[in-house]
Amino acid sequence: MSKNNWTKTVATINREKYTIPEGWDTRDKVALDLQCAPDRVADLLKPGIQSGQIERQDFPVWDDARRLTVRVTCYRVAGPEKVPAAPTSVVPGDRETARIERALRTDPSKTDYLIAKNVRSTVGVVRQVRASLGL
Repeated sequence: MSKNNWTKTVATINREKYTIPEGWDTRDKVALDLQCAPDRVADLLKPGIQSGQIERQDFPVWDDARRLTVRVTCYRVAGPEKVPAAPTSVVPGDRETARIERALRTDPSKTDYLIAKNVRSTVGVVRQVRASLGL
C-alpha cells in the first residue's frame, strides 16, 4: 500500500509552478497602493498602459481551495528597456514604416500605443514616424 499523499503533492507542485513572477503586483495590491477600489485600478492605469509605461498581464495562479488555476490580473511599471526610446534611425520605405504611415494617415487620432499594437511595432518607432509626417 502506498504512503503517498497525492493531493498534497499535486498542490505543492502546482503552487510552485503557477505563481506571479517577481516584479508584478496584483490588482488588489495596486488598489491598496492607489487607495481605491480594485474595480477602479484599470481605469486609473489606462493612460500609462496606453503609453507603454505600465504593463498589464494575466497570470495563472494555483487556488488550493478550488484545486485549479485562476487568472490573476497583474501590473508593473515598464523598465527603461520596455519603454522604447525613439530609435536613432528608421529605414524609409521599409514595410514596417509603410504600415505605420498608412495607419497614421487613416486615423491620426489613434494613440501611438494602439497603432504600434495594430501594426506589431513599438511605440518609439510609431512616435518617430508620426514626427516625420508632422502629425
